Amino acid sequence: MSSVDNSQELIAASKRYEDVTLSAEYVKSRIRYPASVFETVMAYVEESLGQPPRYPLAVDVGCGPGLMSTVFLAPYFDKVLGVDISESQIEQATLNNKHKNVEYSISPAESLPVEDNSATLIQVATALHWFDLEKFYKECDRVLVPGGVIAAFSYTLNIHFDHPMAAEIAEVFLEMKTKLTSADNPYCEKREKLTLQKYTDESVQIPYRDSKRIDNEYIKVSTTVAGFLKFYRSVSLVRLYINSCPENMEWWNTCCQRFMEACGTADLETPLTYRIEAFLLLGRKPKIPASDDCEYN
Repeated sequence: MSSVDNSQELIAASKRYEDVTLSAEYVKSRIRYPASVFETVMAYVEESLGQPPRYPLAVDVGCGPGLMSTVFLAPYFDKVLGVDISESQIEQATLNNKHKNVEYSISPAESLPVEDNSATLIQVATALHWFDLEKFYKECDRVLVPGGVIAAFSYTLNIHFDHPMAAEIAEVFLEMKTKLTSADNPYCEKREKLTLQKYTDESVQIPYRDSKRIDNEYIKVSTTVAGFLKFYRSVSLVRLYINSCPENMEWWNTCCQRFMEACGTADLETPLTYRIEAFLLLGRKPKIPASDDCEYN
């Protein structure tokens, strides 16, 4: 397995959300994963390790402000540790924390502040593509208990609008997405494309024999026209592109106007419901180390 990108790009990636105002907006604009995603993850853990009253430790890597993923693990574990390389994201997570068994810490994914063979679950929500994958998976193998689980999930930009004018809305959105994910956008880098490809690239796969992927999961989001546009703008390849020059901002404003027209409204607070496609990678560390189960054993 080889890393997708060099260290210089990793450093740049770590700064994409390193802003206090941006982190606060991130909390408001980002979608939440439904409970069904975490139930799927925990069912996979239970298959491997049984069902005690609580498992000892879970680590949510690339946790961001915590509200999208970390807090959902609180009922299942004695301790949940959320880590992120962004200081401002950890500040938000700590500010929002209402769970006594949840803690947050600044840490890179490739060097976790966790003892060997101590974690039942390593969870990664919408962040795996930013890591040095070879180093990260080696670190997971170090900290997971035998039979412990890696769960990585994200969502695509494949969006289905539940609206009487869905076809018109989808046409405008497709034009926006096509431009933003093309070679015209220098911020749509290799790591962003791993998500667009739904983590199918060989470099992303969990290096355990006992692993699987789950597709065709959909997150239903009930919001407003403004809420959808804020969410889409929070995606780093979108935000960085439209903020890079006045011409791109003008293009974005024109797209927003066309999007509203497609929705048949001039009111940004008009309700809008959509479904976004999600996918999961799951893998178990072998209970008995064997050279053919994992490249790290």
